Amino acid sequence: MSKEKKNPIITGVLNMFVPGSGYLYVENDRNRFIKTFIGGGILIMALIVLSNAIQNIRGYSLPQGLCTGTLLLIVLVPLFLTGQKIAHLHNNMVDDTARYNERRAASQGSDDAKLGKFQKMRDEGLISETEFQKKKKDLSQ
Repeated sequence: MSKEKKNPIITGVLNMFVPGSGYLYVENDRNRFIKTFIGGGILIMALIVLSNAIQNIRGYSLPQGLCTGTLLLIVLVPLFLTGQKIAHLHNNMVDDTARYNERRAASQGSDDAKLGKFQKMRDEGLISETEFQKKKKDLSQ
């Protein structure tokens, strides 16, 4: 998985025009792409057939394409929002990972953390008091 942030708008638009492509763009998840592509494609085709059937009903006249466009919004809007959600979750994970690594590096490299390790070693009898004082002196320099 890549460590770069992804644009939620681009992810949403990709996911809307090619159902499931947001998963490929953000996470390179082929299984979820295939499932969403097939499911979204079937749903879009079913809505197009339904809208054509509604348009052909006698006595029920709508401007050409209005019914199709309205029904397609039922699928396209959730696809767009799902794409945005995928990108937001990915970006939050990248931010959390960066914060964790920053704090981890700071805690492992700080003098206080090292002194704590030396005190623990002294308390457990792994080093003598003399060695502890020497290491403590080396840290303060």
